[in-house]
Amino acid sequence: MIEKKLTRSELKRAAIVEAASVEFQNKGFSLASMDDIAKRADVSKRTVYNHFPSKEALFSAIMLEMMEMLCAFESLPFDENKSLSSQLTQLVQHEIKLLSAKGFIDTARVIIAEAIHKPELIQDAMSEFSKQESPLANWFNQAIAAGALKAKDSEILVVQFTAVIKAYCFWPQLIQGEPLPSQAKLDEITQTVVEMIIKQYT
Repeated sequence: MIEKKLTRSELKRAAIVEAASVEFQNKGFSLASMDDIAKRADVSKRTVYNHFPSKEALFSAIMLEMMEMLCAFESLPFDENKSLSSQLTQLVQHEIKLLSAKGFIDTARVIIAEAIHKPELIQDAMSEFSKQESPLANWFNQAIAAGALKAKDSEILVVQFTAVIKAYCFWPQLIQGEPLPSQAKLDEITQTVVEMIIKQYT
């Protein structure tokens, strides 16, 4: 697959978003300034405003980037010729890989903290994100349609599926700064999630 080469403008935009993410992480939304963001991105303040008319717009861009990460991993179509166990295992591994991606927890911490004080900051991003169907929901919907899982829709399954994973691979890291569990523990978590779905919905 040939990767698209970014234009100069796209490269600058990406640098600004990355710089803003670091500034928000270090100082919080209120104390971070457009001057400091421009300095960290190595661009002029005017360039920052050419891409983002306000700090709120920059925050929304970061929010959207993070949400796009949630849907970024390769969509795995349900395969009737493969076992449920192997496919669910692969889905768990994808989810853990996403949650452990560089910068994911730090960015999530900033977004959650600001969302508590200024929920209006995330409304536009949430509205845009709600139009998309996640790869997880897509897989579960296909499995339900094929009769492999017995459920009315994917919503509750996705919540249950991700809740167990995040209990070990997201919330402790976000709140307490804990490292990701050992590989042995990750294998145990994976098995637990897979067995939970199969036992409850087949």
